[in-house]
Amino acid sequence: MVSSGHSPPVVVLGAGWAGLTAALTLARAGRPVHLIEAARTAGGRARSLNLDATELDNGQHVLVGACRATLAQMNALGVNTETGFHTLPFGLRMFTPGQAESPPAFRLEPRSPRLPALAAALYRALPQSRFRERLRALRGAAAMLHRPLRDDLPVRDWLHANHQPPALIHALWDPLCLAVMNTPPRHASARIFQHVLRLALNHGPQAARLLLPARPLGTLFPEPALQELRARGARIDLGHRVTALESRADDPTASFRLHGRAGDPLPARGLILATTPAAAARLLPASRPWRPTQRGLQAMGARSICTVYLRYPHPLHEVAPLQGLLDQHGQWLIPRHLTGAPHWLAVVISAADDLQALTAPVRWRTVAHSLAETFPQLGTPEAGHTVCERRATVDARTGLDGQRPSPRTPWRGCILAGDYLTHALPSTLEAAVQSGLESAHLFLEDHP
Repeated sequence: MVSSGHSPPVVVLGAGWAGLTAALTLARAGRPVHLIEAARTAGGRARSLNLDATELDNGQHVLVGACRATLAQMNALGVNTETGFHTLPFGLRMFTPGQAESPPAFRLEPRSPRLPALAAALYRALPQSRFRERLRALRGAAAMLHRPLRDDLPVRDWLHANHQPPALIHALWDPLCLAVMNTPPRHASARIFQHVLRLALNHGPQAARLLLPARPLGTLFPEPALQELRARGARIDLGHRVTALESRADDPTASFRLHGRAGDPLPARGLILATTPAAAARLLPASRPWRPTQRGLQAMGARSICTVYLRYPHPLHEVAPLQGLLDQHGQWLIPRHLTGAPHWLAVVISAADDLQALTAPVRWRTVAHSLAETFPQLGTPEAGHTVCERRATVDARTGLDGQRPSPRTPWRGCILAGDYLTHALPSTLEAAVQSGLESAHLFLEDHP
């Protein structure tokens, strides 16, 4: 791994959405960039993959209109986000097994996400509750969206403190918490959950829109990002693993050396470390100056997400774009006809660590059986796959924000990047993009 040219580059280690954003920002500022990724495909935990000769994704991501930084990055790459996503107004339909021939077990479809319309929809969603219970639940929901939290607490405790009835917790708040946080409500940070809800629901219909990719994820950001980086002269090495980092404080033009499994060390003027917290902790020193950084990295924890893909012998154009699943092995059903794969369905399994450990074949067959009970018209799939990201997100538990490490490190010119660094957000594409922007800007501030 020997860099070409006379000026050592800024090395961005990791080609996930944070690393790609950082690399683009530096390259657009005229800095020489060398992007290195251990995997053979860019995109990190939001990348495309090929299953049964079909281009799918390693996970089923859903954005909201409030993901402004992410959408802006795509637009800057020439991606038309109006056609790149299938847009739905904010709303939820939740189904339980055996109820496919009747209305959903729970439905929330407000005319607007703003509070009056949302309150009316919540009122209609509680037909079995007495008037006073409904009123208390509505007042509590209003407080959840508008009253700042003084102290963090688990989401489940926060819901009880705001008089949310068990039926609403089960059918609405618990599934939303798992979707947003990938952390069970009994542990998840209410402060982070509230911040996400307020970003999406307190700023009008545009911010609350649900955006389902209408193309494989790779075409929406990773691939056009690599294309622009190459056009700007950046060097890109996919499938290269860095095993050690070395600081060279005596050499201001090449402050770092990166070691791989073969070849000479790679000199770098700066370093954006856009890896997972666990990978960053392995690469960085454990000496006294680094203890706060190492403590923060180790405190992030990790949680899994599994996505089950099922292929049916007939096209599934009639399946609605997004449906919630209650009391099943999985929480969300998304047909892949939106992305040009009409025979495929995706089922998202958040917080998969908390479920029974299953082999990949048993997991997809378990999901297929549950879906057949809920939607008999689907029939039996002819094939299935399970894709699990073991470190898909941080553990977004209570008090997480106070434990996040600083992006700046004891090595001047070495900046951390990743979704785990963005305060008040869980591990999302938006958090990754915001962190990538921040890391590049911090480097440019330190090296004008």
